Amino acid sequence: MLQKTIFEDIKLEGIGIHSGEVSKIALHPEPENTGIRFLVEGEYIPANYRYVLGTDHAILLGKGGKKVSTVEHLLAVLYMLSIDNLTIEFLRGYEVPIFDGSGYYFYKLLKDKAYSLSDEAKVLEIKEIFEVKNCKGYIKAEPAEGFCALYKGYVRGILEESLVQYCGNAKEVVFARTFCYEEEVEYLLQNGLAKGGSLKNAVVIGKGYVLNPEGMRSKDEPIRHKLLDLIGDLSLLGYRLKGRIFSYLGGHALNYQFVKSLAESSLSTTSKSSFVSTP
Repeated sequence: MLQKTIFEDIKLEGIGIHSGEVSKIALHPEPENTGIRFLVEGEYIPANYRYVLGTDHAILLGKGGKKVSTVEHLLAVLYMLSIDNLTIEFLRGYEVPIFDGSGYYFYKLLKDKAYSLSDEAKVLEIKEIFEVKNCKGYIKAEPAEGFCALYKGYVRGILEESLVQYCGNAKEVVFARTFCYEEEVEYLLQNGLAKGGSLKNAVVIGKGYVLNPEGMRSKDEPIRHKLLDLIGDLSLLGYRLKGRIFSYLGGHALNYQFVKSLAESSLSTTSKSSFVSTP
């Protein structure tokens, strides 16, 4: 399994869902062992858990006084396409464009742009069960032959507990849009969030109904979006994973806690996982 990058520079432009401002980004190919990183006004910010500044409704990364936000959808697609080396340069703004609220636009643009480099990919292999909990849910990792991520959750008034999974088919995940409950909209706006949000880039759920006139793309679309977020947040390890990751009611905060704890555990003398290169 070799590291990958993309063939050519790609430029994107769109609205940031929280800032409400136009962002312009350029994706640049990079050589082996560069990793995924962001470039903002001359400052490189690695797509790594060590640079997480916030997890409130999006992942916020920062370094040297610079920041980037809402990186999870793009990172999820890069992970699913096994793209390991890339610089994401911000030409304007600091928030990754939201487009339709899913990962589909990134996937459609990049799915035929990746190619293999010469060095082996860096892999974190789960050796034993590893679990992190909070007051609402938990995330558990266990050994497996490849990588598989599962999410179990529910949508109030719409969907009882449902389980979705990603085991290599990105099309089962990338279409799912971000969502919120109708009663949350005022709170988000009062706290400086969702300034660019609309029914064109988010699913809004009322009491037993969906406000979007087209409805949901699948009955479990919000749960599949949670899975998309999980995959994007897992990529902040900076390694591909070999193992089965199960999340029950996890969100960005718990995802970050899990990634940080797993990485720190993997580097300790009582490691429950190991960093390896696999052919």
